[in-house]
Amino acid sequence: MNDFDYDFVDEMDDMSPVYEDLYVPSTHLWYEEDDGTDSVRVTELLELCIEPTLRDGLNHIGKLLLWCFLFRASTQWVKVPALVCHSVSAGTGLVILHHFFHSTMYYIIGFATGAYFLLFLVSCFLKRHRGPIMGVVSVGFLIICELLFVSRTEWHKIRGAQMLVAMKVISVAFDADFGALQSLPSPAEYIGYVLCVGTCVFGPWVPYRDYLAIYNKPLWNAKWLWKIAVSVLMALFFLTVSTCWTHWFIPDDAWRWWTAYRDALSFRSSHYFVSFLSEASAILCGFGQRTDPLFSLPVARPQFIEVPRSLVQVVVYWNIPMHNWLKNYVFRTTKPMGSFAAILSTYAVSSLLHGLNFQLAAVLLSLGAYTYAEYVLRQKLATVFGACILVRPCRKDCAHRYKEKRLSVILINICFGAIAAFHLSYLGVMFDMSDKLQDEGYNYSHTLAKWSVLNYASHWFALGTYIFYLLI
Repeated sequence: MNDFDYDFVDEMDDMSPVYEDLYVPSTHLWYEEDDGTDSVRVTELLELCIEPTLRDGLNHIGKLLLWCFLFRASTQWVKVPALVCHSVSAGTGLVILHHFFHSTMYYIIGFATGAYFLLFLVSCFLKRHRGPIMGVVSVGFLIICELLFVSRTEWHKIRGAQMLVAMKVISVAFDADFGALQSLPSPAEYIGYVLCVGTCVFGPWVPYRDYLAIYNKPLWNAKWLWKIAVSVLMALFFLTVSTCWTHWFIPDDAWRWWTAYRDALSFRSSHYFVSFLSEASAILCGFGQRTDPLFSLPVARPQFIEVPRSLVQVVVYWNIPMHNWLKNYVFRTTKPMGSFAAILSTYAVSSLLHGLNFQLAAVLLSLGAYTYAEYVLRQKLATVFGACILVRPCRKDCAHRYKEKRLSVILINICFGAIAAFHLSYLGVMFDMSDKLQDEGYNYSHTLAKWSVLNYASHWFALGTYIFYLLI
């Protein structure tokens, strides 16, 4: 796989929001009691927004973390039969699914159950192509449910959890095709994996082998507690940033590009909240001990997104588990048909897994064009000037004359990073956390209206970037 293929796949698929719409706490609570003044003091912000937001957030995530701990304590503290482990995993997962989704959870259970029976049936006749078959069936089921059986509001709440089920089912089918699994999981193993309490609501996606590994010589140490504590604190921090701080620093009457940056930052912060929460819940269940360092299970890395080197870097670190899933089960399996077909297939799968959503499709398509223009331009400039200004950091032994630490190279990379931040503000402005449309998903008119206010500046800039590349 050449560098462009890899970068382009990262971009097309990892930028998609996956779990952030599962839980969005009440926003801007301090506005409800505003006394009409133009500013709000920090003490008022703390009392009217931050404290209620943290209280509401802890009320939800506290139950999730409690059940994750109970699951691990009952299955990994002492040696218990495997059947008990998988049963407790599924049972605690059902409790959490009911807490977050109530009766709508039955769509998730029905999907998971039906998918296993179909996978078992297909495996009786085929030893290959089970992954593609389950992929088509899973995507078809999600689309049919969205169109015919579930209201838009209810579907918008559970689509992230449904995506997780689909990703787990498809990964099991492909692993069976690849020979990574000698046989299909038993019903108990399968349902324990799919409904595992630490990953069934907020994610992240984890491979089936990682689920089995949590029962194999589980570790209990201070590093485990430290990683959980740090992840929870980071999640709560970004929850307050998304809900309170962004609107306090940048009011509604600010310059339109500042408000665009504010809304995009608020959206990104809500994604970081869910990402760190998913890290905490998964690690609390025992995931991450197969990696080095121990109990490391990165989902998103805000430092590489908020201060980007390139858009490629942004999308790689936006959702690392989903990036790995798409790279392993979509791009690599379609690569023999050619790079273009593989890229197109990966984009299509990413879009369809998220549902029939014009907003997400528009963002993905735009990012595809942006990243391509950025990649080819920086590659050509790096070749012409012999400088380390590619979308990814160069190796220390690269052939470029001007290395990363040279002042001119640093300034150029900073400029490209600023351009990436500009694109992120433009693309993220449509994910307005305070808009009532978020309860059922955003339509095309909302998307185009948000971009038209900014005169489609980012799209025009990307077009100019590509034309400049063609001219030099």
